Amino acid sequence: MRASVEVADIFRTAVMGGHVEACTDCGHWRVAYNSCRNRHCPRCQGAAARTWLAEREADLLPVGYFHVVFTLPAEVADV
Repeated sequence: MRASVEVADIFRTAVMGGHVEACTDCGHWRVAYNSCRNRHCPRCQGAAARTWLAEREADLLPVGYFHVVFTLPAEVADV
């Protein structure tokens, strides 16, 4: 995550490279700079993170509960 913060000023700039998007009808074009694709970057992955969270929240049952994880002893693990 530290690397994401240290290079945040170059995300979606010419330093990251890019490509040209052009309309074949009118000839209008624009440069689209590449994203860093780092999962910690709110600019590059923020929308994907929000979408993922909304999908996970939709999976939850409408009841109060909490998640517990524990290890079973070897004697009962096969049950």
